[in-house]
Amino acid sequence: MRRFILCAVLLSVSAFSAIAQQVDNTYLFGDEVQPGNRLHDAVVQLMDNGSPTPQAISGAIVQSMTEDDTTLPPGAKSAVAFNVPLSNGFYREMVVVNSLIEVTKTLIEEHPDRVIEVITLGIVLYPDFAQEVLDGVALTGIMTLDDALIAALQAGADPSSVSLATASGVVARPVIPIGAGIGSGGAGGGDTTASTN
Repeated sequence: MRRFILCAVLLSVSAFSAIAQQVDNTYLFGDEVQPGNRLHDAVVQLMDNGSPTPQAISGAIVQSMTEDDTTLPPGAKSAVAFNVPLSNGFYREMVVVNSLIEVTKTLIEEHPDRVIEVITLGIVLYPDFAQEVLDGVALTGIMTLDDALIAALQAGADPSSVSLATASGVVARPVIPIGAGIGSGGAGGGDTTASTN
């Protein structure tokens, strides 16, 4: 009888602790300050409750768009609502790869005509990680880095947090001759020996 009571108490304590345990979202990209992280967490919670991934994504997005929901600030709600299918695609990729660089790159490659929307969506959802959006754009080569920087700034990226140097990586520069060759007519190349005439 004591054994039965002890087992019942242990089971009820373990069940209570499992229910009371908070969801650990430290494995999700970004941090809880980022609207995209909070929306990603809502998707994961719906998936943990048994919703298939596509339904969890669309359900979390629809819920986040309601007036009373605080998952997304107004600017992020507008960016998500502007193109809901693209937003669904964003989280379809984010659930799989959990990397803003890869999500940005993949969506731009899938929708090259929507590159500005992808940049805007990434920066509005993860404002503190705007550089990763630029890095993803750089990997695609779809647009110049100058244009990508302008799009990022227009989307609200903090100018002090983004840089073309990081997005472009180290670029090998061609070796430029120090001086013009004598036999080349001063045009910067050709035979460098002096004429004997």
